[in-house]
Amino acid sequence: MTDMKSPRRWGVWTAACVLGVTGLLLSGATAAQGQDPAERCTAAHPHAGEVPRYTTNVAGGWPHPIPGDPGGQVSLFYESERGYNCVLVVSNGGATYLDVGIRTENGEPETTVVPSGTSTEPLLIPAQGECVQVTAAVGERSETFPFGNCGV
Repeated sequence: MTDMKSPRRWGVWTAACVLGVTGLLLSGATAAQGQDPAERCTAAHPHAGEVPRYTTNVAGGWPHPIPGDPGGQVSLFYESERGYNCVLVVSNGGATYLDVGIRTENGEPETTVVPSGTSTEPLLIPAQGECVQVTAAVGERSETFPFGNCGV
């Protein structure tokens, strides 16, 4: 058995515990960041398992990059059976401020903010037959995209 009374051994053991907990916390964030955005949208859908899987970004150059340091990208998907749009933002690295919003031409915006993270949760909005507008921010850079993906 190791003698834990030694201050040096106690310090090494404490540092190992802190690194282990930090690794667990970071691995959760990395797992969410590394998961395919389409799969995350599909899993978040209120009718998951009943609708086709989100598989591709919609027309219009999606995903769109958001430049900066660390920068990131915003993805927009559409599920045509029930008419849901799904949007989320992923950082290119390191935890940073993130936000994403989506709205229809006649509706109130839906938004989500992550004060410090590597990805937002998927944000879904029903918009069958309606155009949507997306806004997104990574760090200090934000982008607003014109109305598009008009639910057809």
